[in-house]
Amino acid sequence: MPLAVDVLFPLPLPPFRFLQPLDLEPGPVGARVAAPWQGGVRIGLVVGLEELSAGQLTDYREIISWLDREPFVAQAAPGLLLELARSSGAPAGVVLASLLPLGLREELVHEVSAVEGAQSPGLVTGEWVAAGILDAAELDLYRRQGMVRERVRQRERTVSRLVAAREPDEGLVGKAQANQLAALERLLDLESAASAADLARDAEVPVSAVRALVKKGYAEYRDLPAPPVALAPPPVAQPALEERGDTLPECPVVLISGGVRRQRLEALLPSLLADIEAGHSVLVLAPEGAFLSATASQLASRLPVLQLSGEASDEQRNRIWEEAASGAPVVLVGTYTALLAPLQRVGRIVVIEAGSGTYKLAAGPRLFIPDAARRLAARREVQLVLTDALPSPEMLVWAQDGEESRVRLPTPRQRLHVSDLNGASGWPVGSELTLVLRQVQERGRQAVLLAPRRGFSAAMSCSDCGHTLMCPNCDLALRYHRSSGRLRCHQCGYHAEVPSHCPNCGGSELAPGRAAGTEWVAGAVSRLLPGMAVLRLDSDRQDDLSGLRAGEPGVLVATTAVFRIPPLPRVSLVGVTLFDTHLSLSDFRAAEESMRLLLQLPELAPEGRPLVVVQTFQPEHEALDALADEEPEAAVEAYLERLVERRKRFSYPPFGQLAKVQVSARDRSAAEREALRLAGSLRSAGATEEEVLGPVPAPVTRVRGQYSFLIYLRSGSEERFGELLQGVSRSSSSVRVRLDVDPRDVSEFLE
Repeated sequence: MPLAVDVLFPLPLPPFRFLQPLDLEPGPVGARVAAPWQGGVRIGLVVGLEELSAGQLTDYREIISWLDREPFVAQAAPGLLLELARSSGAPAGVVLASLLPLGLREELVHEVSAVEGAQSPGLVTGEWVAAGILDAAELDLYRRQGMVRERVRQRERTVSRLVAAREPDEGLVGKAQANQLAALERLLDLESAASAADLARDAEVPVSAVRALVKKGYAEYRDLPAPPVALAPPPVAQPALEERGDTLPECPVVLISGGVRRQRLEALLPSLLADIEAGHSVLVLAPEGAFLSATASQLASRLPVLQLSGEASDEQRNRIWEEAASGAPVVLVGTYTALLAPLQRVGRIVVIEAGSGTYKLAAGPRLFIPDAARRLAARREVQLVLTDALPSPEMLVWAQDGEESRVRLPTPRQRLHVSDLNGASGWPVGSELTLVLRQVQERGRQAVLLAPRRGFSAAMSCSDCGHTLMCPNCDLALRYHRSSGRLRCHQCGYHAEVPSHCPNCGGSELAPGRAAGTEWVAGAVSRLLPGMAVLRLDSDRQDDLSGLRAGEPGVLVATTAVFRIPPLPRVSLVGVTLFDTHLSLSDFRAAEESMRLLLQLPELAPEGRPLVVVQTFQPEHEALDALADEEPEAAVEAYLERLVERRKRFSYPPFGQLAKVQVSARDRSAAEREALRLAGSLRSAGATEEEVLGPVPAPVTRVRGQYSFLIYLRSGSEERFGELLQGVSRSSSSVRVRLDVDPRDVSEFLE
């Protein structure tokens, strides 16, 4: 019976259906195939096999070759890819291209031969030649007429090596040829050498002797199969992790919250040890490279660990993929690119820092990786473990077993002092923060100050008329960078000198606004603490921190990037220079993220208990009250319950489905017309006013020369939500439509 092969390519398309050739043995779902594509050949992933009746046969093309005899990805991966495509509203090929970092763009050897009895110009029956001798149109024609046979294999990775071409003979006899003879005999012992210079050093002869061997034909360079790439194990962190408590409860989803990151790993460790002992592997996902490296090195102190990072070469990734598929029990630690890894027997899937916004893909299907991991765990029928300082409402809903699925570690007791900025002087470092900074200097200790942004100031304004200098490409104020004396747009990269006069009124009193960035804060601290080392860490500047790492006194002024580096050894003060920036984010997750930030502060000095000074214009905010409570665990839990209740009241995720549709064009009228048309077509198809909100101008209407209007889709039913997503038409030549399901920032501009 004919067999249909559904193949997914890393293109913005759904799966394509091909036929399985009768003379080829079929492979499994999840394997890669080489299939005809636009007159050539392309690698795709098999996501389905289906037997067809004779009546179902249409003009399907046949695949050319199976590249794998075993699944190239996890067995549950093909179904997961299709599920994620439905839930994100993105083509399945885009999901594949985002999640599978290797194996789909390999160099292929494509050969053709004439079918017996066929008259194919340039081809001979039984003789295989490179397919490149035919142009794309010819090859496609011969395929359709059944006049050509094809075969495909992956090109073997080779290296050029020096090898012996023949044995020593009378041509190397004599004193003058002694060095040449010694080099050849050594080459025969080694079998190959990387170069003439390497062989000369090894044989202790001049390079000229080796070159003479090549010239006389005794040695030659050949392309040989490349040896397997060596994988260096992650560095082992000291001290080693210690087991904290018993194995985790047997629930589909388990939450580990509270404590610091190391303590959460220690609570997880007994279960991971049990998995490895039982012959099971574990997939551990980290939000980004810095967390990945730290997690891998800590787990490597007790467990066999493979580390799949974005810094790995293609050869290293392929080797890690092979190791994962070998069946040997291992803990694979990686970013989202490890999600589809072909681990054979999986004990559980772990997502560390599961509330991190970094897990949200910024392009393509814009997946939230912890949700993808949840779906994968359900398909593989293994436990999902989510760890974070603060569980999000999504995590609480996913963990349906309630209290039985919670592992709560004690909330670190912080020496918290809230500094009221109302009426205070000394911006951006208030008098109370100044006092303790001077104590840090006197005692030769270290301090970490969190600034809300990079640069000097959020804006430059005229003191006479209030005009703010704006980006010519975006509806955003230009940020002032004092060190360079320039204005810069942090969205499009536009930069310019500070004008001598206000372009609006001609006044000469241009001054930076009071939204201090790392540059402003660092300058203020340097003036307050003469002689003290004051360093910066942000996306614009990363100062050398070796002195601070060695324990020298100093102050580090940083954005939240500071959480991605190892903690400094002698931190006695942590300061948040403007907490209100985090509270005022235009997103329903602002209160949750603000509390998560406060709970992460102990990570900056996990071995100590530094003073924490939070400067704010809202000193009585409930998040600060919760941490200052005599029983912070109960207060934080109550705060979380209020967050959950607010989400439920307004049907925000996870109590409803939400998507943002961004309609953008260089012409404002064109963008608005298309947004109105799209919203109208959704409503004409039956969508209610509660399901389709907008369109409205984006909070920042123009970014990078593009005007944007937003439509929000929401529904309490996943099935109905899928129907709404299907009604979102895609981009045209002049107007682009971007879709973001479960946005992490409801006002963010989508690239």
